Parts: sequence; structure tokens; C-alpha cells
Amino acid sequence: MSTESMKTMIESAIARWFFPMISVRPGVPKPFDPLDMTLLNWNDMDRFTKRHLLNGGVCVTGRAGSGKTSSSGRLIGNAIIGHDLSGGLILGAKPEDLGNWKSMFASAGRSHDLLVFAPDSPLRFNFLGYVLESGGHTRDVTRCITMIAETLRSSDTSGGENADFWEREQERMIYNAVEIIKQAKGTVSAPDIQRFITSAPQCPAEIMTEAWRAEFCNQCMATAFNVEKSAVEAHDFQLASDYWLSEFPIMSEKTRSSILTGVMGLLHVFNVGVVRELVSTTTNVTPDDMLSGKWVFVDMAPAEWGDMGTLVAAGWKYLTQRRVLRRHAQPDDFINVIWADEYHQFVNSFDSYYIAQCRSHLGCMVVLSQSLSSYYAALKGDAGKNLADALLPNFGTKIFHALGDLKSAEWASGLIGKNLQTFFGVTTGPVENIWEEMNGRGKVTMSTTEHYESELQPAVLLNGLRTGGHVNGLICDGIVIRSGEPFSNGANWLEVTFSQKDPVG
Repeated sequence: MSTESMKTMIESAIARWFFPMISVRPGVPKPFDPLDMTLLNWNDMDRFTKRHLLNGGVCVTGRAGSGKTSSSGRLIGNAIIGHDLSGGLILGAKPEDLGNWKSMFASAGRSHDLLVFAPDSPLRFNFLGYVLESGGHTRDVTRCITMIAETLRSSDTSGGENADFWEREQERMIYNAVEIIKQAKGTVSAPDIQRFITSAPQCPAEIMTEAWRAEFCNQCMATAFNVEKSAVEAHDFQLASDYWLSEFPIMSEKTRSSILTGVMGLLHVFNVGVVRELVSTTTNVTPDDMLSGKWVFVDMAPAEWGDMGTLVAAGWKYLTQRRVLRRHAQPDDFINVIWADEYHQFVNSFDSYYIAQCRSHLGCMVVLSQSLSSYYAALKGDAGKNLADALLPNFGTKIFHALGDLKSAEWASGLIGKNLQTFFGVTTGPVENIWEEMNGRGKVTMSTTEHYESELQPAVLLNGLRTGGHVNGLICDGIVIRSGEPFSNGANWLEVTFSQKDPVG
């Protein structure tokens, strides 16, 4: 190496190490970053800050009865709503959830910020109309419907090797209906989509009849035909018209009925009873309200309302996620939190994309579920397993309470990792004569071995954590795992005790 090169290398090293040290002047405080604000303390040394919350959010896992909702869940919920610059969406999973959250908001002095979306509430939210009013296009409306359909299908065990084909064809049918209705009426609703598809011509000869010309399908197509269009709209109209007038009427009866069965099954849930009134009529509350500090509680637990509850929750979740991803957030904006207990009832493939992108938009999710297998069951098949495996690592903070299955325990143990451990062994050799045995002179050999073992054994997560209740003094144990930043103990995990007692004050 030349002298000049050596000199350059030394100067570079000095610039990297010396100048940063002298630039930090003693006595000059570091500017406070709002993201470093403490929301709660795990113990005397370790904090949970806004930055930790917005790093994907929090994933809480524990078997039924482990105390996750009543201990760590309530602690985190109180901490979030106690922060004035917070708003979000809460998906009710159990009928009693609303009373618990009302109490929490009252304790935080924010009862006026909690908006309850339920059949007995005056609040309404037209899902599909909101998509268009927010600048969405036909593809966005279709995507909203299909994402809701995906969540509904998570409780459906049917399927097969051709399931993807039928789902794509159902999506194409919905897209072409939405395009015509949007151009004809300027807006879209689920009842109109159903009316349009059910009145579409079933054979080429029907198109020429006076009866069909009076149907809703033809009226929409005629109106859309006469509307002034841009070049793009004219092209899209032509494609949609070709589908309904040329392709749809000549489909084989079996193919057409198979596609219609899936589409009509979804639209039926949209268009019956309270769901139609809640999400297909008018709008007086939207995800925009959350970005100014309001919280929307969807009080339609699937345990009580079945598919209708799942549909309403899925629509709210997806449209909130899309709204958050569209905003250009500033440091002093309201954070947005999507809260989902029994999360496996609401999970879909878009969540993984959202969690990976939402941090810079001041969004996150807090989810509670029972096991790793619950995600695999909701996101079916090999593709679903891959989606779950892609989703869960994005939660920056994970809390594990007592688990009920080995797979979940091994997952949690694997997140903590392994360390080098030393094991001691003692062996005794055969006694050569009775005299040595009587005098305790048997041969003893000491040995040591080293190998990597799980730092926290799965057995601890299965049967070593307290689960609350009066028998445990209303105390629950949990293992908090944080990604990318060690705790004060130097490890990426921390054992924390959570109380089920009502907070004082």
C-alpha cells in the first residue's frame, strides 16, 4: 500500500470515529422526538413507546383463558386511548366487548371520541360509495368486494384445485358490472350490482326482446352508452359491454351458474337485513373521522351476527387500511390503530401488505389471537400458510401468554432463539471389589458438553405461566418479545407480570 493511500485511510478513520464524538457537546439536550413518548412501562427499566407501537403494532397470543384480553390487552388499550393523538378502529369480537371499551374510554376522559357502529346506532357507512368518493376506480371497488369475500371465505371449508379460477371469474363479473353502473349512475351500491347481474341476458336471443330492454341491466347500459366519456372510459365501457352482451349470454350453463353462485352468495350478505341498511345506503361516518381522533367501535361480533358481522368488520378494516395508506402523515398527526381481538376471524391477505407499509403513515394494528394454528386455519392452504408466515414477523412487539399447543410454543421459543449452554455429566464405573465399595472408592467420571439450546423452552410457555383469576391473585404472566432492539437485560425478550385488577384513578 502506498504512503498516500495509508494517509487517506487514516484520515477516513478519524472522520468516522473522532468527529462524531466531539460534535456531541456535553450539556446540550438531544431534541425530543414525539415517537419516543412513553405509552407504558413493562418494568422499572423498559418502556413501550409510540415508536414501538408504530413498528407494525402488537401481536398478543394466548390460549382461551390465558388472560390476554383482560391483562396485557387492557393495559395496552388503556395506554393507547390515554394518548390524546390517537384514533382508530375496534372490531368487536364478543358481545361484552363494548361495555369494556366504554369503561376504558370513560376512564381516559374520551367517551365523546367513541363512535359505536351497530344496527341500533344512527351511524351509516356506504362502503362502495366511499371508495368512489375517495377517488377510487372500478378496480378499487371490485377489490373492496373481493377482500370482504376473502374474509368471509375464511370460515368456509370448501374449495378445491380450481378455486382460484372461480374466484378470478367472480371478480371479473363484479368488475364488469361495477364499470357499467358507475358510468351510468356516477356511484355504485351493492343492491345495484345485484340487480344488474340478475337482470343480465341469459342467452343471445333474450337481448332482442322488449322484456329484457325494460330490465335494469339494459337501462344502465343504455344510460352509460349515452354518457360523455373520456377515451379510457369509452374503452372500459366497450370491454364491459362485450362481456355482458357477447360473452356472458353464450357461457355454458354450468360455468355461468358456478360463477353466479359465488357472486350472489356474497352480494346476498351485502343486501339483506341490517347489513344493507348499514353499509349500502347513506354515509355519516367514515375512516376519515379516525384521522381526527375519533374511534369507531364495530359492535357486530361474528359470534353473535355470523357472516353479517364478519362482512361489516371486514369492510371497515379494509377501507380504514386503504385510507391510512393514502395519507401523508406528519409527526403531530393522530396515529391510527386497528384493534382486533379474536383476530383470526378478521384476517385476510391484505393485512400483510398493510403492516409492512403503515409505519410511515402513522398506522398500526394490535391483534389478539389464540394460536399460530388459528392463522393457518383462517388463511387456508400452502398459500395461506405463507401469508401468515409473512404477516406475523411484521409485528414489532409480540406478547405470549400461556399457550395451548406445541406449535405455538415452538414458534415463540424460536423467536427468542438459542444460546450456548454447558451441561455437566457424572458417570460411575464398575466396582472392582467389595472393599472399594464399602469405602466409597467407586470410579466417578465428570464430563462437560456444550451445545446450543433454546433460551426459553417451549414447556415454559405451555405450563409455566400464570393465567390470572383469583387463584393466581389476578396476575397473568407474559413473555414480551421485541424485534430489533434489546431490553435492559440485553435480550430480545422479557418476562412481564400483568394485572387483571381495575386500574386505580
